[in-house]
Amino acid sequence: MWLRGHATHDPANSDDLARLKRAVEVEQATQFDPAVLALLNDSALKPILEHALGAPICEAHGAQLATLFPARPNNYVNESGYRDCDTPFLGWHGHLDGLWNGATPMHQDISTPMSAEAFALWSASPSGNGQAREFPEHGANIANFTTLLGIALSDQRDVGAGNLGVLAGAHHPTAKFFRSQRASGGPLGPDGPGWPRIDHAAPNRCGLRHYPDIVRAAFAADAAHTADGKLWPKPTLLQLAPGDAVIALHGLPHSATRVEGPDPRLMAYFRITSSARPKPNVRVYPDALCDPWLEWRGLPAAS
Repeated sequence: MWLRGHATHDPANSDDLARLKRAVEVEQATQFDPAVLALLNDSALKPILEHALGAPICEAHGAQLATLFPARPNNYVNESGYRDCDTPFLGWHGHLDGLWNGATPMHQDISTPMSAEAFALWSASPSGNGQAREFPEHGANIANFTTLLGIALSDQRDVGAGNLGVLAGAHHPTAKFFRSQRASGGPLGPDGPGWPRIDHAAPNRCGLRHYPDIVRAAFAADAAHTADGKLWPKPTLLQLAPGDAVIALHGLPHSATRVEGPDPRLMAYFRITSSARPKPNVRVYPDALCDPWLEWRGLPAAS
């Protein structure tokens, strides 16, 4: 969704702003359409997921329709606090879902920090994506579902088509990190042990660490570096044909990448939660943060 912001800030697309806004309005109205929900409910994906989880899934009331528009590398500051044109690997700056992302838009001026008043407004909870900064009743600062289901609605078989990028295998160091936070007394997530939420060294002075630095460092082998020395892991870019689906664990850092071709990238996302999850933990389940396979009861021992 962040590349939508790029398109509105990219001078090359300024003449298309009205068309872009109309497309966004149509997208938002369509996410609850029965035809969209049928992508999950009336396909083989639902029984596959329920078999793997060993339980029915909670009913999906809507989908996220993530439309990314073509955009050149530009000066738009992403949630990591870096400009798109400076962010390696087609602007990939992975995140975990369920995190607070600022109550006001990301600070775009890399020459001057936010004022104290602007910072206070930005720091409010919940954030623009509806997430709270913390869940003290659960000892966590991150919400989590069981799994992310993405369905490609456009051709993404070529790199540069807005491909979803993932840190393949990162569920291992992510879960290990959450276990270490729990052992240290918590809370789990940003602002907990070993995970400062705000990166004051980012160019805009208030970047967000959307996954732990220790997980980032685990992927140093093929990483790139920006001029300030920051390490940027190389993601695995998923090259999907229309109708292809991807099932990703919550603990897998992921992000879209820039669309360099002529056509928008279209994805439908469903956040899936097992109905076997304890009722008090439907939104936040720390045990599943620490064990990504906890809810996959229909699978043999997974790793």
